[in-house]
Amino acid sequence: MVERVEFAGKVVRLERDGFGVIEFDHSIGANTHGIFSTVVSEPSLPFDRLKPGIKGFGTAEPGDRDLATVKTLRVG
Repeated sequence: MVERVEFAGKVVRLERDGFGVIEFDHSIGANTHGIFSTVVSEPSLPFDRLKPGIKGFGTAEPGDRDLATVKTLRVG
């Protein structure tokens, strides 16, 4: 299992089907961006409060590819 890392960043893309991209303030390993969705993230994502440009905080699992997987996300 990959270790989860805390992050802060901003939402840069949000799709109606429950998919989005966040740009991290500080890279997580080699990852500068992470994806979140109803499939790969925990079910408590605050979709009703998300929009591009909003600041987000949470945990992500770094990957060996281009994107990390956002597991938890909260806005603030």
